This record gives sequence, structure tokens and C-alpha cells, in this order.
Amino acid sequence: MMIFRNYWFRIGGILLALITLDLIFRQPQLTKVQCLLIFNFMALLAHQLEEYQLPGGAPLVINRVIYDEHELTDRYPGNMQSIMIVNTSAWIIYVLAIAFPGVYWLGLGVILFSLFQVLGHVFQMNLKLHTWYNPGMATTICLFIPIGVNYIRFVMKNNLVTGWNWATAVIVLMACILLTIVLPVQALKNKQTSYRIPNWQIKRFHEVCRFAHVGRLK
Repeated sequence: MMIFRNYWFRIGGILLALITLDLIFRQPQLTKVQCLLIFNFMALLAHQLEEYQLPGGAPLVINRVIYDEHELTDRYPGNMQSIMIVNTSAWIIYVLAIAFPGVYWLGLGVILFSLFQVLGHVFQMNLKLHTWYNPGMATTICLFIPIGVNYIRFVMKNNLVTGWNWATAVIVLMACILLTIVLPVQALKNKQTSYRIPNWQIKRFHEVCRFAHVGRLK
């Protein structure tokens, strides 16, 4: 459990490589919707790898930017236990969308959840950190946006979604935010937690901030 808690994003990277190899060598017959949903899941794995490994440092960004914590950023409110649950629980929802590609409100909701990352990574985090880049921003722009736009364009062009589907998709989006982001962090926040963010993540955070800082460093 400790290995998975501390290195789940590397396991996700291995999973990403395996999916890529499977698509290349097995070449399964898939519909465009299935392809886009699989690509969306692969984008999620790449996104998490960028956030937590290459370059990493996202745990500090979350605590400082999202929750405005400046004293106990290495453990509160997000810690390694809640961060692991937040991210890996999203895997389940993304895989469900792949398993049921004809349930368009589910797929659309997951796509909207991916596009929701634009708000945080392109705007909120950069504005608060005074940076032009933050961990997760590259995959948000290069993967989530084009995949999401293509999915929405395709289902709308082919009349696969209705107004009710859109309404339900928004509910799915809100449920994803609540169940996979807000609830785990709030339920597991503990100022005395033993699941502290490791020093190498803290170091990566400061390295990224120095590299991408806009304006004069104090």
C-alpha cells in the first residue's frame, strides 16, 4: 500500500505505456467515440505524470493555490493519502466512460471534467503563483483541450447528445469534482498526518516556480 500511495503516478505511467503498445500492435477495431474516450484516459495518465513526476511538484501547488495554505503545505489539507485517492478514483470514472461509450452523458461528463482542468492549470494556478507554467498545464493544453473539443464536435455533429444529456453531463462533472477532488481531501485532512508530501516534490515545486516565474523574484 505504501508503494502505491507514494508512486501511483509512476504505475499510471506504466499503464499509459501498456495502453499505447496495445493500440499500436493489436490495433483493435474501435469507434471514434471509443477512441476519443481512450485517448482521454491516456491524457489523464500523462497529465498526472506531468503533475507528480515530470516535472512534479503538484501537491504543493494544490495546497497553496487551491486551498490557500501557506504554513503546512507539505501535509495540509492535501497529503499523500488523499492525493492518491483523488487521482486514482478518477481512473475508475474514465474507465467506466470507455466501457460504456454509448452512454453519452457519462462520456460527455468525463470530457467536461478533463476540460475543467483548463480553469485551474491555465488560469488560477498561474495567476496565484505568478508563473507562465505549472505542472499539468502542458497536457491540459496539448491533450485535454483537443481531445475534448473533438469529442464534443463529433457527438454534436452526429446528434448523439440531447439537452438532457448536457444537463446530466454537467451533473456528472459536479459529481466528479465533489467525489474525486473535494471529498477525499476534506475527509482525510489532518495537520498531524504521517502521509506528508516528500521533500523531492517540494524541491520540484520550487524549481518549477523559479523556472516559470513571471517578473522579478523576491
